[in-house]
Amino acid sequence: MFNNPFDSFHNIVAEAKEEREQLDRLLTISTPRERLLVAAIALVLCILCAWLFFGSVARSLAVDGVVVEQGENSPGGGRSVRALVWVDSDIAPRIEAGMPVVIEPDTADGETGALGGEVKAISAVPFSGGQAAFESAAPVSLHRVDIALEESVASDSLKGRKCRFVIELGRQSPIALFRMRQP
Repeated sequence: MFNNPFDSFHNIVAEAKEEREQLDRLLTISTPRERLLVAAIALVLCILCAWLFFGSVARSLAVDGVVVEQGENSPGGGRSVRALVWVDSDIAPRIEAGMPVVIEPDTADGETGALGGEVKAISAVPFSGGQAAFESAAPVSLHRVDIALEESVASDSLKGRKCRFVIELGRQSPIALFRMRQP
């Protein structure tokens, strides 16, 4: 635009005006198809912003454990299981009775048979002997989780099996996930 210092001021202004007109022609949205595209993009952005503030995302925790006991749950004929799981020490207090849980048994043949249920109780399993001194410094701790199953399962079909337990900790808006601080 201002390349030649010996050009007259009027020539420089005329060139600049011509460049601005070319840019205006390039940036003008003139066809209905282009207007529709801009409207669609604006609508998608508005929907995304609304979902960020008003939507909800499930927060869940997946832990591995072993089912140690299986029994009757209630007079209604439901079943319950008791499992030993390793849970991070700072997350364990967030797990409460009534939270939904999905049990995914570890099968050798690759078949997945997930069972739904609800946490009835959770309690820490105390260490004994010389290991008790390390309990407060350990990043994970052993917990006993009692789960009321929604479906009826065959007697002792889960006992002694390794399972993955997915516990839903709650729901929150997606924007709240961005505001969470990770240590």
